[in-house]
Amino acid sequence: MSNIVELTIENFQTTLIETSPEQLIAVELYSPRDEAGKAMSHDLATLANELGDAIVLARVNCDEQPQITQQFGVQSVPTLVLIRAGKPLDGLTGVTPIEQIKELLFKYLPKPEDDLLLKANAILLDENGDSNQAFGFIKQAYELDPSRIDIKLCYSEILVKVGQLENAKALLESFALEDKNASYQRIVSLLELAEEAGQSPEITALEQQLAATPDDMAVKLTLAVNYSQANRSSDALDLLFEILAVDLNFDDAKKRYLDIVAALPDGDPLASSSRRRLYSLLH
Repeated sequence: MSNIVELTIENFQTTLIETSPEQLIAVELYSPRDEAGKAMSHDLATLANELGDAIVLARVNCDEQPQITQQFGVQSVPTLVLIRAGKPLDGLTGVTPIEQIKELLFKYLPKPEDDLLLKANAILLDENGDSNQAFGFIKQAYELDPSRIDIKLCYSEILVKVGQLENAKALLESFALEDKNASYQRIVSLLELAEEAGQSPEITALEQQLAATPDDMAVKLTLAVNYSQANRSSDALDLLFEILAVDLNFDDAKKRYLDIVAALPDGDPLASSSRRRLYSLLH
């Protein structure tokens, strides 16, 4: 179905009022007798085709649709009016360069990071949601706009959930004082709980045992397993790499190393660096 519509009294209600409240509609009020506006009409149609479903271009022939023209209070053509949820948002009057029209439209079109943030938050709200998948979405959103507080908050929480506690702490430390709201404090609390869980009595005892016998690979392996279970993937991989650097076939160290790497979120730099480290040993 085309996203370019010739607006008439008959389809006025369905096009402007009954459409999705999120849909952006650009109403172009024009006259075929207006030679100066024809190039703008052509550019608008081309832009609408490029944007696809993101926009509906509703064209009003003012010579044939005086009732609609009157409703918009048009004094001259061409006139462009942006509408969402049946209400006018913005507009332009007169022949306008297409770059200026794009600038106006893009103020109101959904940004890619908005959709990525929405997907990441939806996974967070799902008790059975895949945190690794959420990480992929929010990482992309953050790369697109690292200054947005809502994106930074979501990213911080997901970093905690996937066990990247140091990265979460660094990101939280970048917040300005005025942005440390209730949501920020909640994520700080989540981080503190995760840090406590990552330093269990068992882990503390194993760390002390390893400090006393630093070359004991069996202790290293046991501690690595405990680190992994506590979501401390980076620490676990470091210990397993130490083991593999001495003996590639020690117990199931290589399998555990590969399992941890495979469980890391897509796009996690730790995954790629860990694969390179292991490759350096194998070759």
